[in-house]
Amino acid sequence: MTELHLACAAEGEAYAAHSAAMLHSVLENAGGLDVRVHYLHSPRFDGEWRDKLATVAPRIEFHEIPDERVAALPSQALFTRAMWYRIFLPELLPSEPRVLYLDVDTLAVDSLAPLWETDIGDDWLGAVTNVLQHNHRHRPGELGLPGPEVYFNSGVLLLNLSTWRRDGCTQRLYDFAGANAETIDWPDQDALNVVLGERRTRLHPRWNTMNSIVQWESAKEVLPPEQVEEARRNPGIRHFEGPAQNKPWHYGSSRGAQALYARHRAATPWPGVHLEGRTPRAVLKRLLSA
Repeated sequence: MTELHLACAAEGEAYAAHSAAMLHSVLENAGGLDVRVHYLHSPRFDGEWRDKLATVAPRIEFHEIPDERVAALPSQALFTRAMWYRIFLPELLPSEPRVLYLDVDTLAVDSLAPLWETDIGDDWLGAVTNVLQHNHRHRPGELGLPGPEVYFNSGVLLLNLSTWRRDGCTQRLYDFAGANAETIDWPDQDALNVVLGERRTRLHPRWNTMNSIVQWESAKEVLPPEQVEEARRNPGIRHFEGPAQNKPWHYGSSRGAQALYARHRAATPWPGVHLEGRTPRAVLKRLLSA
């Protein structure tokens, strides 16, 4: 049986629980592949959480990333340094040619076999173009990129570890992030785009069907309209990117997203979901908009 090597990263029990739901969705949609999970975490990641995650994904390997490895890299309140852990995958998996990286706010909803089997040639990665909101469309230009259509989202990445190792991509990312810590707004994603974007295979948006693809007609300005429609009809991976209210564990998200997340979460050692942001005001607002 062909192995699918999957990587993710998390800090804290809340995100351990979110990642458990994501892992359950991947295993449910493995498409006949034997999933091997590489879980990246900080030294403060509790052993009990690891034990619980192992009940969801029996073939899981935990990789502790020492704090000093990421101490010089930029972080923000909304983006912890765990976002940088994936740049060490080439050395953590020295014998593997590729790995699929997923953020923990994603859920697989169809067989991942076609994605895993995608030929990305000599490129460094495969990724889906990011649909940016209007007040962020200037960001690619500020980074020296040709335009918003070349800027990709980093929540789903098919990484070519062989070419990363050969071309020293980890060190290049490390150097860029350290030198530009004050100017990159989305630290890891900006760095990945600037350093690696020139050799990116453009994946079909169904492999990273972001909220922006589902909700915004502007998605058809940076992605082929027929692909946008297909991603909406038949997503392969749903990505609940954006602020807190977009997450499926938040009261402000759609009921469909909440139900999908709750179904997978119910099959983990963290079965109960207490929706964040469920205030009287939020309940009233939803009732009035129904």
